[in-house]
Amino acid sequence: MKETGAINLYPRMQVKPFDGMSVTAEVWAQAHDEHRQALNAHNLVSHGSGILTGLEVTANDPADQYVFISPGAAVDPAGNIIVVPEAVTYDFGESSEGTLYLVLGKGEREVGGVGSDTRYLQSEFVIAARPTMPKRPAVELARVTLSKSGAAIHNAANPLRPAADMLDLRFRSQAGPAVPPLARVLVMAAGSTGPAALSGWEHLARACQQAGAYRLVIDAAAFTPPDLGAYPLVYLGAGEGFAPEAGLVKALAAHLQQGKSLLLEALDAAAQPACQELLGLLQRAPAALPAGSPLLEEPYLFAAPPDGVGGSEVLLAGQVIYSTAAYSLAWAGRSAQGPAARADIRSAHEWGINLLRYSLKAAGV
Repeated sequence: MKETGAINLYPRMQVKPFDGMSVTAEVWAQAHDEHRQALNAHNLVSHGSGILTGLEVTANDPADQYVFISPGAAVDPAGNIIVVPEAVTYDFGESSEGTLYLVLGKGEREVGGVGSDTRYLQSEFVIAARPTMPKRPAVELARVTLSKSGAAIHNAANPLRPAADMLDLRFRSQAGPAVPPLARVLVMAAGSTGPAALSGWEHLARACQQAGAYRLVIDAAAFTPPDLGAYPLVYLGAGEGFAPEAGLVKALAAHLQQGKSLLLEALDAAAQPACQELLGLLQRAPAALPAGSPLLEEPYLFAAPPDGVGGSEVLLAGQVIYSTAAYSLAWAGRSAQGPAARADIRSAHEWGINLLRYSLKAAGV
């Protein structure tokens, strides 16, 4: 709604006053509605929907079903400014379970109006936890997946990959100019290098945030894939012992048929034959990068792919990128010789942003 919806929200008519006109309640309301609509349109065009300031969500200590929300302000998808003037304690209750969205919405109630006294509409806020995002305009403050009824809620040990019963703050949207787009990536990495590959993605997520490129939401999964529908990009880091099982092939084939992207890396030489087999089962025949490929130029310019831990081979097949360079390990600060130099880490992160830009653009993000 930040662009088209906000423009449509802007009022195109206003009350034109004249001497002797009758100022009825309807005329008065229309005149003030014009100002509110113009302000809401301005809020969306200038700031977008999301959190303006504050509204931090933290778990209780010791952990229980309560969370604390700090004072702050937000703009909802309709352009309304919602102010929470003081800290709020919210109780998820002992009967809640599954994924719950903690949302903030606008409310108002009528006050005064006894007899012929003036009546007022008092602006208020509403905070609620729901199993789905509401249809009415609301701003997400946090989400949590409760493993069972009465589970205690904790702050996330790793904010980039919160586990069950931990506050997930990755989907909070900050209102303001030039907010980087949010993108979800599913990371599947196996073998002894799997943890390092996942760590590399976490470092790349921080580099993306600092560069203002993307806000990455990284989810990790085993090789038995879940539903891939939420992910425009799936990363598969294959180590020694990897084999393209039928369930994985079927899930990835459906993922690609939906126009989404796959980044496939052989993290060691032993995994390369299995990766080639997977590409064949997916009916993909990767080829060398063509001259002038956007992968080499957007947003960072490279004459050729830089070296990762395993070289610099990068091949393309539509929305599939195949590499034997193990860039995910380079993003974690590794090189073929050991710890990487700072300049090499920076180059690897910039190349990672290029890989993301190419993959997400191919997936329509």
